[in-house]
Amino acid sequence: MKVSVKEREGLFKELSVEVEGDMVKSAMEDVYRYLKENVSIEGFRKGTAPLWIIKARYKEHIEEEVGKRVANQTLQSAIEESKLKPVADIFLEEVKLEENVPKLTYRVVFETPPEFELKDLEGIEVEVRKIEFNEDLVKNRIEELREQHAVWEPVEREIREGDLVSVDYYIEEVQSGEITQGETSGIVGQKMFREEIEKALIGKKEGDEVFMEDLPLYDMEGKEAGRAKVKLVIKSVKEKVLPEINDDFAKELGLGDTWQSAEEKIREEVKQSVERLKKIIVEDAVAKKLIEMFEFELPQTLLSREVSHLVERRVQELAQYGIDTRYLNYKAMAQELMPQAIFNIKLRYILEKYADQKGIEVSQEDLEKKYQELAQQYGKSAEEIKSYFQQENLEGVLIEDIRREKAFSDIISKAVIKELEEKKDEGNT
Repeated sequence: MKVSVKEREGLFKELSVEVEGDMVKSAMEDVYRYLKENVSIEGFRKGTAPLWIIKARYKEHIEEEVGKRVANQTLQSAIEESKLKPVADIFLEEVKLEENVPKLTYRVVFETPPEFELKDLEGIEVEVRKIEFNEDLVKNRIEELREQHAVWEPVEREIREGDLVSVDYYIEEVQSGEITQGETSGIVGQKMFREEIEKALIGKKEGDEVFMEDLPLYDMEGKEAGRAKVKLVIKSVKEKVLPEINDDFAKELGLGDTWQSAEEKIREEVKQSVERLKKIIVEDAVAKKLIEMFEFELPQTLLSREVSHLVERRVQELAQYGIDTRYLNYKAMAQELMPQAIFNIKLRYILEKYADQKGIEVSQEDLEKKYQELAQQYGKSAEEIKSYFQQENLEGVLIEDIRREKAFSDIISKAVIKELEEKKDEGNT
C-alpha cells in the first residue's frame, strides 16, 4: 500500500492510497459475482449474461463498489500511516481501477484539527461581578416561581407581545399544490412562530384571519425549499397571570401552610444557590477569556455538524410547545446559533490541547463518578447508563468529555479571579 498526502484549502487534506494485489482481486471477484447473480440484462436469463457484457454495462458501478470495499479495509491503516487525524466526515472523491494488474487507487478528503501554540494558562486573570446573598435575590427567586406557576387566562383584546396565541393554519405549497392544515400555538415574541407570522399576529383578535400570499419555506439546512400561501385563523388569545403571594401559593409550592414559612425556605435555598451561581459565573468568565486568547481556523465540517446539533435541539424544544416545525426558518436559526457553535468547538480544542500538554488522564474512578452523575440526572441506575454507553460505543466520547472537564477545572483552579462590585446608579442614592 502506498500513501501520499497533499494540502488542500483551509484545514482540508487530500489522502491518495494505492493498493495492488490479492485484496483488489478479491474485491473485484465479489462484485462480479454479485452482479452476475442479480442483474437483469435483456436477452439473457438472470445469472447467464457473459462477464464481459456485465463489465461493459456496469463499469462505473464496478469501480465504485470495488473502491468502497478496498477503502473499507485499508483507509484506517492509511490514515495511521499518514499521521493525520480526521475531525469529522471523510469524503471519497475518486476511484481508479486497473483490472488487469489488478490495482486500485482512491482519493479521500477530510479536515484535520487546527494547529496553534498553547499560551501559558496558569494564573490567567478574569473579572467577575461580585455576588453575595441579599434580599433582592430572594425577591427574584420568588418572581421566578410565580412565572413557573403562572396560568394563561383568555382575554378579549388585540394580541400583544407575550400573549399565548392558538391558531388553525391552512398552508398551500405553491409548486406542488399540497395542502397542510392543523392547529398550533405559541407565545408571541419568543420566536415560536416565524418572524413574518408574529408581525402579522400583533394587533389581531380572536376570530380574526391572517393571510400571507408568498411565505418562503426552508429545509433543515436553511435553504429555501419553495413558497406557500398561508391562512391563519386565530382561535384564542391568552395572557399570563401570575399567582398572588399568599398562603395558598405556599401550599401550591409544597413549602408549608403559610407564606412566612415558604419564604424562609426559599431564602435558605437561595443562600445555597449563591455558591453554585458563583461557580457558574467564574466558569463562564474563564471560558470567554480562553476564547479571546486564541485565534485559529476551525474545521468547517465540524462546525456544520455542531450547528446542526444546536438547531436540532432548538427544534425539539419548540416542538414541545406544539409548534409545527416544518415551517420554521431554519436558516435564520442556524445563523443565530453559529456564534455558540464556534464558541463550543474553539473551547473544546483549547481544553484538549491543555489536557495533552499537562498529561491529564481519565481514571476508572473518574468514569464511574460520571456514570453516577448521569444516572442521577436522567433518573436511571448507573449500570443502565454504563451499559448504554458501552453498547453504543460511546464510552470513548464520554472519556474525552471528562478529560476536557478535568482540564477546565485545572485551569480554573489556577486562575486569578477578581470580583468587581456592581456599580450602583448614582442617581438613586
